[in-house]
Amino acid sequence: MTHRMHQVAGSNGFVKASAIALTSAIALVTSTAQAADQALLDILLSNGAIDQAQYDELLSKEALEEADVVNIGFANGSGLNVKSADGAYEVEIGGRLHLDYIDHSFDSRIGKDPISGSQVRRGRIEIDGVFDNNWGYAAEFDYAKNKVAIKDIKLGYETDGGASLYVGHQKQPYSLSLEMSSNDIPFVERSADNYLVATFTDRAIGARYENSGVNWFVAAGVYGDAMSNSDTTGDEGWGTSGRFVYSPIIEDDRILHLGVRGSYREVDIATPTMQIKDKTTDFSELNIVNTGKLNDAESATLFGPEMAAVWGPLYVFAEHTTTQIARAAAPDLEFSGWHAAAAWSLTGETRASSYRMNAGEFKGLRPARNFDWANGGIGAWEIAARYAAIDLNDGNVMGGTEDALSIALNWYPNRSVRIMADWSRVLDTDESNTVRMFAQDMDIFTLRTQWNF
Repeated sequence: MTHRMHQVAGSNGFVKASAIALTSAIALVTSTAQAADQALLDILLSNGAIDQAQYDELLSKEALEEADVVNIGFANGSGLNVKSADGAYEVEIGGRLHLDYIDHSFDSRIGKDPISGSQVRRGRIEIDGVFDNNWGYAAEFDYAKNKVAIKDIKLGYETDGGASLYVGHQKQPYSLSLEMSSNDIPFVERSADNYLVATFTDRAIGARYENSGVNWFVAAGVYGDAMSNSDTTGDEGWGTSGRFVYSPIIEDDRILHLGVRGSYREVDIATPTMQIKDKTTDFSELNIVNTGKLNDAESATLFGPEMAAVWGPLYVFAEHTTTQIARAAAPDLEFSGWHAAAAWSLTGETRASSYRMNAGEFKGLRPARNFDWANGGIGAWEIAARYAAIDLNDGNVMGGTEDALSIALNWYPNRSVRIMADWSRVLDTDESNTVRMFAQDMDIFTLRTQWNF
C-alpha cells in the first residue's frame, strides 16, 4: 500500500446496497424518483452511501440518471474499489497470482541437486482502507505453498499534507528493490545481493513514519523481529531503518532518483539465528553463499546508496550495501553486495509515468496499447539485464562470493497481466567449497505468468 490509501471500510450491507443502487438506478432511468426511486434512495441514505443533502437533491429530480449513482458505486482502479459519497470511507480489494516454472542446468559434481519444477510463488489477497478521512489500514495475506503468511497488517494515520504514521507488520524502509512490489520489478526475483539486505530489513512488527515533497521522500521506522523468526529461543531483537530519496529531475519522460539508506539491528545473544545465505530460486533448497549461523553476533549495521534514472524507454537502477556485523567474542565482520541493471521498453513506454515521489519508487510498466488480436494491439514489451555480486567472506567466516548475470524478456498484454521469461547464470564464485567450485556456469531458467489486480 502506498501513500494516501484509497480504501475503506464498509459492511457487506453497504457494498450490496451500493451495487443494488448502481444496477437499479440504470434500470429506472425513465421512472420518477418519487416512487420506486425513493426506496432506493432510502437504502443509500440508511447505509451512509449518500448524505441528507444529496438525498434531498436526488429526490427532487423527476428521474434518476446513471451518473447520479455511479459515483457512489464502484470506482475504476487496480482492484475492486468502493467509496462512500463523501469520500471519507473507502475500501479496495486486490490481489496477485504468480505462477512459476523453474529449471536448473548445472554440473552434477556440485553435490546437491537444486529443485526444479512449478510452484505458486505468490497467491495474495490484499485489503486496503480509509475511514474517517485520515485513518488507514492494510491487510495482505499470502496463500502460496498451501500455507497462510501475513505480509502486511497495519493501522495508521495520514495527515492532509501527506505525512503518515503506521503501526503493525509492514515493510522496513531500506532499499529501492525491496520497497518496490514484486508486481513491478522487471525481473522474476530480486538479485543475489538482496539476501544481504532482506535478512535484516524484511517485514517486521513496528512503527513507520514517512513524508514527501515535490522532489523528496523520507521514511524511518523502529521494528522488532520479523514474524517469520518463530524459531527463536531468546528475547526478541529490535532494529531501526531509514531511507531518504531526492529526485532533482521529475519530468514526463525523464527521472533522476538518488537515495541513501541506513539500518541497525540488535539481536539477543541467546538467539543464534543470524545467518546470511542466498537461494538460486525460491524453492531450490540450494545456497551458493552461506555464512552459517553467526552465534556470537550482537548487531548488524547496514548502509549504502541507491540510484535510478529514466530517459524515455530506458530505465537504469543500481544499489550498494555494506553490512557490518558486531560480534561478542570475535572480531567484527564486514560483508558487501551490489547490483546494477537496465531495462528497455521495446514498444516505447516509459517508467517515468509510473514514478511515485510520495513513495520513492516506480510502479510497473503500463502498455500504451493493450493486446488486442483483432485491432493489432501488442501490449508492452520489455527487455532487461542485471549484474549482481555478493561477498560474504571476512575474518574467520568464509560465506563465499558470487557474481550473477540475469537477462529478462517481459510481455505486458495489459496492466494486470505479465508474462516473464528470465535466464540467470552464476558467473563466478571464490570456489571455497564444493558447491561454489561447481556452481560456476549454472543456468537458471524461469517462466512466470503474473496476474495482479
